[in-house]
Amino acid sequence: MANNTSLTDKDIALDLLSSSKGTIATLAKVLTETTNPKLRDALKNELTACINSHYRLSDIAISKGWYNAYASPQQQLQQDLSAINTITQ
Repeated sequence: MANNTSLTDKDIALDLLSSSKGTIATLAKVLTETTNPKLRDALKNELTACINSHYRLSDIAISKGWYNAYASPQQQLQQDLSAINTITQ
């Protein structure tokens, strides 16, 4: 098995997408539990900014072929398995 420890643009983009999903979920949860109007406005603005950033990053990943958002779950699984086989060879 090759010891490939370098990160690619694809790795970074997919990691950022995963992280932004978590941030969006957390902001949405906190927003629903906030009663202070000023804090709620600040959280709404941050949530909107995060969603917009996630959209732009998703668009880049899809256009570069790094993320196939429109594939069926079976196709996505097959792509992941092929990538794993490539890494472990």
